[in-house]
Amino acid sequence: MSCDLSDPNISEAYEEIISGQDTNWLILGYNDTRDKISLYSKGSGGLEELRNNLREEVLYARALVHGRAVGALFKAHQIQINASTPNDLTEANVRNRLKLGDPSERPNSPPGPKRNQTLPGTPPAGSPVQSQVPVSPISPKQPQPDPGNDEALLKQDSERRAAEDAERLAREKGERDAIAQRKAAEQAKAELDRKNREEAERKRNEELRNKFAELEKSGKFWKRRFFELRGKTLYLFRDETDKLPISKLELDGQVTGVTDAQSEVLILNSFKVDFRSSEPYYFFSDDKKNKELIVAAIGRYAK
Repeated sequence: MSCDLSDPNISEAYEEIISGQDTNWLILGYNDTRDKISLYSKGSGGLEELRNNLREEVLYARALVHGRAVGALFKAHQIQINASTPNDLTEANVRNRLKLGDPSERPNSPPGPKRNQTLPGTPPAGSPVQSQVPVSPISPKQPQPDPGNDEALLKQDSERRAAEDAERLAREKGERDAIAQRKAAEQAKAELDRKNREEAERKRNEELRNKFAELEKSGKFWKRRFFELRGKTLYLFRDETDKLPISKLELDGQVTGVTDAQSEVLILNSFKVDFRSSEPYYFFSDDKKNKELIVAAIGRYAK
């Protein structure tokens, strides 16, 4: 995975190390981004000072996939060490990776430039900050970086990403299922409410199936009529055995008012229905209860 290593402070610190100056370690970090690496700190106190500078924000950083790119920049480096804690960066571990024996067992060799040759490893697993100590070669035989180590880190990172993706997909599916269940419940409730309203309307219309008298337009005679309220239409029949109505009255948008008519026609339980586009109709019922039912039913359409 590519990364930006253009920070001039990195190359400056690296040159100080390989040119034999006092600087003998450096730490790289990500700061605010995941792909731009910059110099985090440097020093001349060797491996011990390097360990002391691996503070919490370094140890918890992520540097799993950029170790190879950093190693390519530091061409003088000899090994890479993965460390999960500062205690993993010991002189014994470094010597073991360099295949060097105990200092007391090493033959005397001509002194070289004054320089600390301890080498830190590449970033600890799970860490956004990388720490490497490039050094000049100290042996004619230079070990190559272990490619299997980078492959293992890449595999770990790939498995972690796959687990995160699986968790995200499961969470999104759960949210979609919850939304679908809520919509299904709302639709079921709406359908139940609709059926309840239709049933209530049907029962109310059955209650309104009754007989009442209609006053002829001449205003002199009353005729007994059987009526049935279906939806927004009042149907009038000669008697309850008739299948076809003799007339019908559209109520919705046509009724302007329903009022008591006893003072006009001098008949108990009588009422008048005023229509927008026709003359009023006068009716009376046999009892007060039926009158109140039909008046309430027709009155719902009065505007």
